[in-house]
Amino acid sequence: MSTIKAKSKPRLDTDTPWKEIMDVYFEDFVAFCWPSKYSEIDWEKGYKSLDKEVKKITRNAPVGNRVADKVMEVWHKNGQKAAILVHIEIQGRQRKSEQDIGERMLVYRYRLRDLYNTPIASVVILIDNDPEWRPTSYKEEFWGSSLEVRFSVIKLLDYKARIPELEMSSNRFAPVILAQLAVLDKQDPQAKLATKIRLTRSLYLRGWTKDDILTLYRFIDWIMVLPSELEVEYQEAIEQFEEEEVNMGYITTAERLGIKKGIEQGIEQGRQEGVQQGESTFLLRLLERKFKIIPESYRQKIVHANPDILLTWGERVLESHALEDVFEA
Repeated sequence: MSTIKAKSKPRLDTDTPWKEIMDVYFEDFVAFCWPSKYSEIDWEKGYKSLDKEVKKITRNAPVGNRVADKVMEVWHKNGQKAAILVHIEIQGRQRKSEQDIGERMLVYRYRLRDLYNTPIASVVILIDNDPEWRPTSYKEEFWGSSLEVRFSVIKLLDYKARIPELEMSSNRFAPVILAQLAVLDKQDPQAKLATKIRLTRSLYLRGWTKDDILTLYRFIDWIMVLPSELEVEYQEAIEQFEEEEVNMGYITTAERLGIKKGIEQGIEQGRQEGVQQGESTFLLRLLERKFKIIPESYRQKIVHANPDILLTWGERVLESHALEDVFEA
């Protein structure tokens, strides 16, 4: 087999697969990665993803597409409703300092408490290659008064020493960790192909349902991007494995095409949201610099505006002498 040197095209939207997988396997995540808290949650009452609340608490914040935030509503075994704020730092230390993450957790936590007035647990998932980077708190202090937030940290790199356990685990979050660790390894394309095939094959051997296999297949296929030549080899290898060893086509051709289409749509949606969010943040900074105080009504207009309108308003900032002139019809 010839060596493929072509680089795979990076997917800009890395947070979407993480958000989706947390929605489906949040209980598995807590059981495997946060076992000390698992027994304190009443799982019989289920859990709920509060995506609308995430949009409220992250409004006007400089959120990039290398970050994922989730708020999950659970029930404590004492009968009290609680919220778990999950921040997933995808890019790592290269562009995010400990202060950036800590400040983010503090702001989001008090905004969430303002909305719900309920107990809140905060946890940060770090996906990076620096074993020493472990921010756990943030504190602001001035003239004898202070405000501090502490949060739990789950470092995926720590699981590198537990790969055999992950490979044998019946927990459905284990393949998620294995796939992300493989991405962190930054393998050459041929090695990445072999790893992706091995991880996907392993899904069939754990006795999981077809829905589980499809969900985890989608996650692996999304984050482990291969050059187009090797994507064909990957699909052929999995189809051959299904026919010869599993004796059942778990994932049909139509389903594969549907997964690919869904990923492409998710990438485009994430790209568009990232552009709009960046333009919104930039416009707000311009307005604050020129007019100082921006009423909430104008902030909401900016949040819900499309990129073309944001561009028009941005051009008006330079020549407007009053805030209302920027937003005139």
